[in-house]
Amino acid sequence: MFDCRLVMPGGRSWPVRLLNIASGCHFHNGWAEFRLANNIIHDDVLTFTMVDAGIFHVKRYNPRTGCPRLSDLHEEGVYGDSEHSDAPDVETSDDYVPSDTDGGDSSDEEEYVPDPGVLADDGCPTFTVTLDSTNISRSLEIPMAFWRRHIRMISLQDPVYFNVNGDSWFIVLDHSDTKIWVKRGWRRFKIANNIVVGTRCHFKLIDRIDVQFYVWFDRP
Repeated sequence: MFDCRLVMPGGRSWPVRLLNIASGCHFHNGWAEFRLANNIIHDDVLTFTMVDAGIFHVKRYNPRTGCPRLSDLHEEGVYGDSEHSDAPDVETSDDYVPSDTDGGDSSDEEEYVPDPGVLADDGCPTFTVTLDSTNISRSLEIPMAFWRRHIRMISLQDPVYFNVNGDSWFIVLDHSDTKIWVKRGWRRFKIANNIVVGTRCHFKLIDRIDVQFYVWFDRP
């Protein structure tokens, strides 16, 4: 047996003893305290990444959406530093409002039509945006018609989350009567995912209540 530490995304850690018996390795002393402190429940999916001797970074995922639990992302320190995704975007001022001519190849109020193939496949509506020199440098727009059709309008007041291969980005939106755009979080998201002009981004709505999109890319 040996002592280790389990570290959650917010940085808090718990000492736990790892016991090696015939059936394999098991967390023993300290596991109950870790489970209760983090409200680990049946069906939670946990990943344990050993980052140093005896140090495990733990991530918890919702088995329905495959995304991290929002309660874990809200832990103190996860989004607190200036480099993180809720920091104001350098390229986009707080007063920025996209014009009717801004934006790339995306579905607008009149043109958006649900993709029946996507809905038939998994029931999750999807919209796509091809990045051009305007939206890649200023901000990303979400089609108003898509939002009105699939998401409660009151949810525009709350942050949303973009999920790429298990990593989540905290996104703050703004809106006018006809437009919805990313106010904060776009700069870090595009840099972290190496998004360039010509990249086609697919946004699949996987949670309509705590609004979360699974995102994947077709690269030029």
